[in-house]
Amino acid sequence: MAVPRSGPLWRKIFAILLFAVAAAYAYYARDEFPHGGTKIGLTLGIAGLLIILLLAYFGIRKRSYRSTFGTLEQWLQSHIYLGILVFVVLLLHTGGRFNDQIAVTTFILVGAVVFSGILGAILYVTVPRLLTEVESNLTIDEISDNANQLAKSMARTASGKSAPFQRIFSELMYESKPGWLAGWRIVFYSIRKKKSTTPADWANLLRLVPKEEQDELRQMLVVSRQRKELLLRLMYQQRYKNILEAWLYVHVPFTIALLVFSALHVAAVFYYGSVRW
Repeated sequence: MAVPRSGPLWRKIFAILLFAVAAAYAYYARDEFPHGGTKIGLTLGIAGLLIILLLAYFGIRKRSYRSTFGTLEQWLQSHIYLGILVFVVLLLHTGGRFNDQIAVTTFILVGAVVFSGILGAILYVTVPRLLTEVESNLTIDEISDNANQLAKSMARTASGKSAPFQRIFSELMYESKPGWLAGWRIVFYSIRKKKSTTPADWANLLRLVPKEEQDELRQMLVVSRQRKELLLRLMYQQRYKNILEAWLYVHVPFTIALLVFSALHVAAVFYYGSVRW
C-alpha cells in the first residue's frame, strides 16, 4: 500500500498562511509603518519564535522512532515550508528596521538556517538518486572489505619477488592511497577516473621483471585493476554520503546559534528595552 505524500497539502497550507500574514501586515501598514514594537510586529515576532521552536523540534522528532505524532515525511514537509514561511514572517516582523546588532545577527542567522535548509532539501532529493546510480548489491563496508582482500592478495603475490616487482607493487598501492583530508577533498573536488592501463603499459611493466615472474605480475595487475574499480565505486558512494553529512555541519550549528540569539533578542526586548553593542 502506497503512503500518501503530504507535499501538496503543505504547499496549500503554506500558500494560505503566507497570504494571511501578508494581508494582516498590509492592513496594519495602512495607518502606521509596522516594526518590531507595534502590535502586528510583536504578533509576528511571537509567531516567528514559535515556528523556530517547532522547526528545531524536527531534529528530535526524526530520532523518536516510536513516536506516532505525525509521520516523518509529514514532519519533513512541514519543516521545509514552515522554514520558508518563518523567514517571511520575521522579515515583516522587523518592518525593515533593525535597532541593535542582536536583532541583526538573529535575522542573519534566520536567513542562513533557511537557505541552508533549502539547499539540504535539494540535496536530499538529488543525492539519493545519484547514489543509486553507483550503488551495487554491496554495502560500503563490503566494498571496503573486498578491496582490502585484493590488496592482501597483491601483497602475497609480491612477497619474496625481485626489486622491480616490489617497486611496481608499491606504486600500485600508492596510487590508491587516499591522502591527507581525503574525506573532505572528495566532497569539494570532482572524482576523475584514472586512465586504465593499456596492453602496451602492461608490456612495459612486464619487461621490468625477470621472465619467471611475468605471469605472477600479470595476475597482480589484473587484481589491481579490479581493486581500482572497487575503490572508484567506493569513492562515489562515500562522496554522496559525505555531501549530506557536510551539509549538516553547516545547518545544525547555525540552528543552535539561532536559538541562542533568539533567546537573547527576546530578553533584550522584554527586559532591557533595546540593546546596542
